[in-house]
Amino acid sequence: MESKKTYDDVVAFHGHSCPGLAIGIKASELALRELGEGDGDEELVCVSETDMCGVDGIQYMTNCTVGKGNLILRNYGKVAFTFYRRRDGKGLRLVLKDSLKRDMERDEYRDYLLKSNAEELFDVKTPREPLPSMAYRESSLRCSRCGEGTMESLTRNLDGQVYCLPCFREIRPQR
Repeated sequence: MESKKTYDDVVAFHGHSCPGLAIGIKASELALRELGEGDGDEELVCVSETDMCGVDGIQYMTNCTVGKGNLILRNYGKVAFTFYRRRDGKGLRLVLKDSLKRDMERDEYRDYLLKSNAEELFDVKTPREPLPSMAYRESSLRCSRCGEGTMESLTRNLDGQVYCLPCFREIRPQR
């Protein structure tokens, strides 16, 4: 790995060694090489199209986190990651090539991924969607049913009452 962060560091953060973690590390290496490290805050953004182990590798390697709003999970079930650099909007979408695994066992596949050049593992494409806006704070509203504060944009209004999404779903189930 080209980073000062070692594979063992990433494994310690994630909890186990696996092919998915290797995929996230390799995607991060390619993104960091193309877009730079960023400022450690929100300069680098990742939109992940999966919720697999690789997301932890990306979080550790790039400092993108859900809490800061620069790691966004959109689980489409695809091993694909779009990275953006905020200052100029440059971005790239990395899609794991389908033909990689062949008939390898788990550890053999992980080692293969770690030893490969990232460019050999991913199809590099243009982003499918625009750069997400920066994280922002918004007002909280109190749910009329449970009394808990909820971010205003994630509430529903029914008959003049404000509801959080779980309460709204309980009183108005999908039909």
